[in-house]
Amino acid sequence: MALDLEIKEAVEVVSQRMSAKLAEIGTAQKEMSEKLAVFEEKKASGEDVADIQARLKESSEELTKLGETMTEMQKKASARSMENKSAGRIMAEQKDFGSRLMSGERMEMKDITTGSFGNVTMPAGLRRTNRGLIEPLTQQLYLRDVLPGGTTSAAVVEYLQEAGYTNNAATVAEGAIKPQSELTFTGKTMPMVKMAHMFRVSEETLDDVDQMESYINQRGLYGLMLKEEQEILNGDGTSGRIDGVIANSTTYVGTTVPGVTPDNAMDDIRVAIAQVAEADLMASTVIMNHLDAAALDLEKDADGNYLHPSFSGNTAWGLPVVRTKGLAQGNFIVAGFQGNSMLWQKKGIEIRRSTEDRDNFQKNLVSILLEERLQLETLRPEGIIYGALTVPAP
Repeated sequence: MALDLEIKEAVEVVSQRMSAKLAEIGTAQKEMSEKLAVFEEKKASGEDVADIQARLKESSEELTKLGETMTEMQKKASARSMENKSAGRIMAEQKDFGSRLMSGERMEMKDITTGSFGNVTMPAGLRRTNRGLIEPLTQQLYLRDVLPGGTTSAAVVEYLQEAGYTNNAATVAEGAIKPQSELTFTGKTMPMVKMAHMFRVSEETLDDVDQMESYINQRGLYGLMLKEEQEILNGDGTSGRIDGVIANSTTYVGTTVPGVTPDNAMDDIRVAIAQVAEADLMASTVIMNHLDAAALDLEKDADGNYLHPSFSGNTAWGLPVVRTKGLAQGNFIVAGFQGNSMLWQKKGIEIRRSTEDRDNFQKNLVSILLEERLQLETLRPEGIIYGALTVPAP
């Protein structure tokens, strides 16, 4: 909604400027007409017309400049309009895309230029109808669901990350000097990072295969989300990389709870939750490789009973569990994201469609580009615990 309001305000500003410029053009045109009328009268009476000719030239030049300015404003307004269109709006304006593409979908970009699928080649002239294509199911992703997000118009995310805190708050006797606490910060300047990919597909394939666009969109969406999740977790913050979760984490300390030595992954998770609490934060999410999570699902006691039935419901010690391929097997994260982290996105997902890219026009191909810009902000790294899972004794 905020983005829509920003777009609306920008359009209104441009419209006002264009209206003002049009008024200037109208005035200049009127003055030009009046000067032309005077010129014709003087010329007809044989009077000297040198002065009026000079003024006509000035008016003509002024009118030309106004016209050029107006044209430039129209071009910018048109570009701004395209730049700020939502994915759904852009696709709705393209052939056959509007009914199938949901706003904000992502696509894995591949070259698709024929009607051949694996070892199955469609006979010439055949149009698949009614049943369409069977779309494969894919793993659900949850990191976006548990990581707070926001939109920004900035090209760079600038913030202060807490680097140290000494809390010396205490009772104070009357007239005594108050104790001084200490806070230190590290300034961070992180440019928004672009993630993008594209595919080329023949117009014939789009025309002849029902639901092909929907199939590509669904598979491509999943592909981009996989890469996005990997980058959010593993980005090292260098040029062109997201300043990821692991790069802004604190090492897991298995001895955090006195007298307790973790024996398995469930113990690790609980101790890490306590480590977050020691930093005066609250854990909100557990992140694990999906294979490690499956191993916990399948752990049994000597009688064959499952040890962690609640974990099978995607919770561990009351926290939601993100099962992902983005985290390396054998590691885990317990994070206090709420009030501590923010995934910033600039303008959302943009989708652009072109038949003029490279040799598309000659080959009847369509290029579809999908891209987004995002960056992660983490205020207190001690609220994100990262470490290796304990391997149970045989």
